[in-house]
Amino acid sequence: MQEWIETASSGLPVHRLGNGDARAGVVIVSEIWGVDTNLRSWAARFVAEGYTVAMPDLWWRAGGPPALSNAEEVSAAVERFDDGHALRDVAAAAASLPRGLPRVVVGFCLGGLYARLASSAVPGLAAAVEFYGRIVYPTLSAAKPAQPLDLLPGRACPLLCHFGGLDSIAPPHHVDELERKLAGQPQPGRVFRYPGVGHAFMNASRAGWNAAAAESAWRRTLRFLDEALPG
Repeated sequence: MQEWIETASSGLPVHRLGNGDARAGVVIVSEIWGVDTNLRSWAARFVAEGYTVAMPDLWWRAGGPPALSNAEEVSAAVERFDDGHALRDVAAAAASLPRGLPRVVVGFCLGGLYARLASSAVPGLAAAVEFYGRIVYPTLSAAKPAQPLDLLPGRACPLLCHFGGLDSIAPPHHVDELERKLAGQPQPGRVFRYPGVGHAFMNASRAGWNAAAAESAWRRTLRFLDEALPG
């Protein structure tokens, strides 16, 4: 399976993977580590299910992801990341997919946050899937001018969210807030929680990896997309 890189008009590098006869296009938005082996492994699984994939390099403006050695550094880097830049990159990656295909966004951690925000900010999506993105910012800033929960009322597509019950970045009381916001909105929104599981349970290269939870979340994601996509 060959990977190639396309460059959007903005200069954004987009890693592409897939076949010409895909049923839909998937933008996969990375964790803070960028387009790495783990992200490519999930991209390959989507391609095997009949999708074509676009993975934007969110760190292209900075020349690559930062070198991070602990959770505090990771959290600080996420807080500095510019939401407006990220969402423009997600939209550019979606636009790079073949014309006429339904488009969905899937994201992990940092990318999970932007998959959720894209459900409101990126026009024309058929669905969005989030894996354990941050729900509440500790503080607002020029890079993060609004709380993510305050942007949910503009959601224009179905949204599926996955969270570990022991996640300290998206703790259970924040997930409770998210569920309350999703309730009663016109577009469907569903949250799955995985008891006894922490952050990054979909990443086989990280300490939080949980094979059973990852497989369950993967199967639920495929079912959700089957229901959300036309035809």
